Order: sequence, then structure tokens, then C-alpha cells
Amino acid sequence: MDLREMSWGGRRDPAWDGAWQRVARRAREWDGPTVLFSQELLGGATEEQVKRAVAALEPAEVHVVFITRDLGWQLILDWQAQLRHAHTITFERFVDDLVELGIAAPEPYGPMFWGLHDPVRVLRTWESAVPRERIHVITLPPPGPGPEQLWRRFCRVTGLDPDAYDVAGIAAEEPLTVVEAELLRRLNVKIGPALGADYERAVRDHLVGAGLADAAEDAGRTPMGLPARHAAWAADRTRELAGSLRASGYRIVGDLDELTTSRSPRATLLPGDVPDEQIATASVAVAAYLLERIAEAGERIGLAHLHSELANVRRNLDRLIETAASPSPGLQRAARRAAGRRTS
Repeated sequence: MDLREMSWGGRRDPAWDGAWQRVARRAREWDGPTVLFSQELLGGATEEQVKRAVAALEPAEVHVVFITRDLGWQLILDWQAQLRHAHTITFERFVDDLVELGIAAPEPYGPMFWGLHDPVRVLRTWESAVPRERIHVITLPPPGPGPEQLWRRFCRVTGLDPDAYDVAGIAAEEPLTVVEAELLRRLNVKIGPALGADYERAVRDHLVGAGLADAAEDAGRTPMGLPARHAAWAADRTRELAGSLRASGYRIVGDLDELTTSRSPRATLLPGDVPDEQIATASVAVAAYLLERIAEAGERIGLAHLHSELANVRRNLDRLIETAASPSPGLQRAARRAAGRRTS
């Protein structure tokens, strides 16, 4: 945010000021062999920002790693990422604008998509400050096989030992089904304004990957596809990008053919074509899931309150026991007087 002089959601935190220089100083002072920065927003840096970033890291040898996949899949995954940030744009409008207007598509979609995911545009900018032999492109097949392949390719570039780390607990990257995605988009119209700053946490923790997955099971797990009118364009544009990368002189890790042979063999559906009956079925499943979670939360709150009350009782009992074991002088005198009355 500091390097790119950005705001997020219309807000810029004063704590961001100077953050890049602080991080760069830590990198320069590090006594190990390598420092890794992993942040996709760096892809959208301007030429001036790129040069400033590299200069701040001197005398280090800076490399750039760019991960790319088939453009059709990238459009689907990027739209779904926008949904997770409370956006409500339909998928068809999202793709239409990006295809017809390019990076000039309405913000934030044009700059976020083409500014971050066009490898030729991004890497040409970074090449202004980093030699092309130090630019690495990692290709990815369609989503689904898990993180193992990406992890091993990333390790080949960075020199990490892939077997020295446990990645077994990292879930496979599964796109939302068409019903999950369209239901979330419709929910955003209502819950986005209502939740405000709590939106991303609530959706991430309680809806995506949980409630929506239950809904998809009830309504069917049909995957998303591109609008038919743009399928040929996406394939042609991906081939152009792959050809440019092949001729670039960058170091390719993986297979550029993966970018052009990743069409889904399964039947797909557009979000706008999901029948209302499926949305209704999914909505019932989401409501049931959330009500169950609310009930569980109520039980946990009740148990927590009970535990708190029991803890207070235990503390009072402890104090009484301590008092009985070591009575105060006043209590001792009262006990002696009571004993005297009993013997008189």
C-alpha cells in the first residue's frame, strides 16, 4: 500500500506511511541468503514504483516471480475473489467490461484484473528495473489438484527444499460452484451494507467454504463457465500471452501449454442462468447451516457463563477455606465468647 500509494475501500491508514522503507531495511539487514516478498498487489506497480522498490533493496539481487494460468479460469477466479470483498457485479457484466474495455473497465475491476493478471503488461514494467534473466514465470493447470504442484515449482525458483515443509494441511484451491457464487453475489446486495467492516471476516469464517458448501451439496455442484460469446476470445488471448512469454527470455517453470489446454470437460453454467429453484434450495441450506451455528454459539456462550459463575463460586469457597484455616483475630474473639457462653 505504501509503495504503490494506494488506498483500500476508500481508506488509507496513516500507519502505512513509510512501511516499504521499513520492510526494505529489514531485508537489507537480514543475514540469511534470501528474503521472499509474496504479495500479488506488487504486480500492479508502475515503472517509477518498481524502480523505487528495487533501489530500496540494493545491493541485493532482485528476482521477480509471476504465477499465471489460463485466462478463462483467471476471469472466473478473479470475479469470485471480488465477491469475497462484498461486490455485487454480475459475472456476465464483469467479463463483458474486461473484454471490451480492457484495463479501462470500471474500477476496481479493470486495474485489478488486467493490472495484476496480464503477465506481459506486469513483467514488462518490472523488466524496467530487473533483468529478464531474473524474471521467472510459473504456470498453473486448472484449479483442483491441491497445492503440491505449485509448491514444488515455487521451490524450484526460490531454492527452498520442498520436503522441508509440511503443506499437507493446505486445502486444495476449489473455485465456488456456480450456485455458491451466484448465491453469494445476491447475498452481498443485502449483507454487504449491513455488515460493513465485519463483512470479510464474517463471510470468510462462517459462509465461504462452509455454509455455501452445504448449499452446493443440496443444489448441485455445477461448475462455472465463461459466456459462450467470449470463450473463443479467451482462448485466443491466452495463446497470445503464452506466445509472448515463450519469446520473452524469461525463465519458465512448468509448461506454457498448460495455459491453452485447460478447458473444463464438464458441463458448465453461467451464474445468470442458475434457476431460481436452485437458488431457493441453496438459500434454505445456508439458513439452516447458520441457524445451527447460532445455536451452537448460544450453547458455548451459556457454558462459558456457567463456567464463569462456577469459577466465582470456587473463588469464594477458597476464601472461606482460607478464612477458616486462619481466622482473623476478631473472628477468634467471637468464637471464644461463644464458647464461654456455652460453658457458663
